[in-house]
Amino acid sequence: MYESIDDMLCEVFYIKNTLIMGKSNSARIEEWIKSKGVIDRGTSGLTQHDLHANSAMILSRVENILNDTEWTLIKAEYGYDLSGIIDLTNYILRKDSYIQPLECDALLEYLFIRNRTFRQLQDRFDWGAQKLNRKLKHIRTIINKIHYECIEKMEIKMSDILYEKICKYEDYLGISAC
Repeated sequence: MYESIDDMLCEVFYIKNTLIMGKSNSARIEEWIKSKGVIDRGTSGLTQHDLHANSAMILSRVENILNDTEWTLIKAEYGYDLSGIIDLTNYILRKDSYIQPLECDALLEYLFIRNRTFRQLQDRFDWGAQKLNRKLKHIRTIINKIHYECIEKMEIKMSDILYEKICKYEDYLGISAC
């Protein structure tokens, strides 16, 4: 179904954050055309409800695979949900006490959402550009390590989803490596 874990997470969180819309006039016309026997080869054949259910199942599987800190990171990175940022801050502070808790929260918020500018962060904490870059680099290093561990765990546990996509693609090309 998906080419990579990153592709899967991007698509699943996008579907999760998309509202289920009622049928517009165009959708009704399309449905009428399909009822007359026209074959639609361009879509997956899934309704919006099916796509949302599929994404919810994948997200629950991901949540069961990862621990709380890793799940918080994935939600923040792909879903822009900072509800568990305290867990992530505590994890970073346990790793290294180079950064204060409020600074860490603000830097994580900047990395994931970008709702503040670089200059606003400098003004808020009275930092120079070099100091802010050092702190951002420090946080990025820890975040990237956690992210790599998450992707590695999910590739091992969710290989059936990725493997299915590769086999379908190889069958399409006429290669039978699966």
